[in-house]
Amino acid sequence: MVLKSICIVRHGSREKYGDVKVTEKKTFKDPINWRGPNGPDDQLTDIGRQQARELADYLSSSHPEISAVYTSRHYRCLETVKPYAEMCEREGKAINFRLEMGLSEWQRIDRKQARVPSIKQLRDYIPRLDAERQSHCDPLGHENPEEFYARNAHFLANLIQSLDNDPNGPEAVLLCTSASNIAWIARVLTGGCPENPTKHDFDIPAIGFYKFVRREVVPVEIDLEKRTPLGYLQVNWQNGVAIGGKWDITHRADCTFLSSGTIMLWVPSDIPESLPPYEALQMPKPSLPNFFDMGERNAEKAIAATIYTETEATITATAVEVPAE
Repeated sequence: MVLKSICIVRHGSREKYGDVKVTEKKTFKDPINWRGPNGPDDQLTDIGRQQARELADYLSSSHPEISAVYTSRHYRCLETVKPYAEMCEREGKAINFRLEMGLSEWQRIDRKQARVPSIKQLRDYIPRLDAERQSHCDPLGHENPEEFYARNAHFLANLIQSLDNDPNGPEAVLLCTSASNIAWIARVLTGGCPENPTKHDFDIPAIGFYKFVRREVVPVEIDLEKRTPLGYLQVNWQNGVAIGGKWDITHRADCTFLSSGTIMLWVPSDIPESLPPYEALQMPKPSLPNFFDMGERNAEKAIAATIYTETEATITATAVEVPAE
């Protein structure tokens, strides 16, 4: 079955920024080394969760051709696709939901990364999510813009080739990821690589929906011997050469189905003007807790506090019952 279309959606409005630009539509700068109560693996806002529910309705009614979903491991992306997974479960739709490390956020050296959720954490959250299947690509180190292009090209080449070669593979897939990934994926799919990576060629709002339709099919060829310094496959895609043929954009940052409209807009010019160089294969393992870790810790603290309170109450009650001498 040849892959015919790739749909891409950004996660919903997230707590890191709040429901920014609900009335304003200007862009915002990504705060470097941002720290907060949820660290880098934060959850959606109430509006973001409403957006996720509206996305599920939209996908079900307007894009029934989608039969596979690939999501980033970040909680904000998992939370975005969860209503759609639950809707498919209720309606008996045979759609595969898969974890894909290749859709992880840009591994910039100026960012901190949370630990990858465990298989148990993922299964408890989205039972239908296939978290054991090997990803098409894994982040290999600190990525400058060129290596970030290489990672997305590596992921797309493997994804398209594997689905083209699968006789039971889907004709249309949905990818859920972060803003910069969408801009880079869009450039790779269309074969357009601006000289300046901060060129404003794509708008990426919260739940901004993109659809790329394949109008010319060319077999994907992968040379396993040619790799970048970090180890990603060197895939030919620049100067108008797209991966697997030609792709037309039929939906571009569509937010018409959202009651919130266009919010939390990100554009490539929001990238810091000067990024430190990457350090090949020297990215430390993520040490910050993910959202599930934090939830489990809070639950443990709550249980401990309850036990302490009950013990204290028992001791107090016992002391009251002791007769005075």
